[in-house]
Amino acid sequence: VESPVLKVENLNVLSDKGVLAVKNVSFEVYPGEIFGIAGIAGSGQEELAEAIAGLRKPLRGRIIIDGQDVTEASPRKIFELGVAYIPEDRIGVGILPNLTVWENIVLRHHRYPPIAKNMFLLNFNEIYGFVHRRIKELNVVTSSIFAPAKTLSGGNIQRLILARELAENPQRKTKLIIAVYPTRGLDVGATEYVRKVLLRQRDKGIAVLLISEDLEEILMLSDRIAVIHNGEIMGIVSAEEANIEEIGLMMGGALKKTPQKVEEKPKT
Repeated sequence: VESPVLKVENLNVLSDKGVLAVKNVSFEVYPGEIFGIAGIAGSGQEELAEAIAGLRKPLRGRIIIDGQDVTEASPRKIFELGVAYIPEDRIGVGILPNLTVWENIVLRHHRYPPIAKNMFLLNFNEIYGFVHRRIKELNVVTSSIFAPAKTLSGGNIQRLILARELAENPQRKTKLIIAVYPTRGLDVGATEYVRKVLLRQRDKGIAVLLISEDLEEILMLSDRIAVIHNGEIMGIVSAEEANIEEIGLMMGGALKKTPQKVEEKPKT
């Protein structure tokens, strides 16, 4: 039986205001599946994503990535385990807006060879090739790799984040993508592009945790869907048996499905 890439057990997470935002949440995400979390914005999904990415310490419960307990781990450790984090706030969290395009792409890779020669020196020949390969692969449109990242369009900022987060090195292979409202505020072309990237990664065997309030997007991309309301999981359904009316009721808190074999991966 395939092991989950991500396992969340009875997770409780506080919001910035000290209110319980995530309440006893449990689920698993397997290799090669998109696990969608549907919910009205502010239902605890942002705090949940931040806890998994190491940016917010849980109050109780466990987070296990690739068999390792990372409940107390730093964002850097979680990144090194192969977790790509596509945050909701692209400009505030996703990039350093005043740094250049190339600096933003190298940002989380500068400690590791081949980009790092040693602890103090960067290998600029390697960086040049790395940045150009990432820009080409993710179709980032920029006047120059030396332009400040804030000069890019919203869609290109999202591509820049994907270019950095999905980059691999000899020590790091992407295993899990946490995508928080990945297409919010993007135009039609950029939205379609980001969705295709997520599907392509899933088809490569990567696990994707997709958080979105766009129900159409969740239904289109997900293999399984969990519905969150007021910090609680109201039910987990496979995409084939999901129906919009039922999901809408769960999102509003009017329906809670009992977990019947919830954690079983759907038979493909």
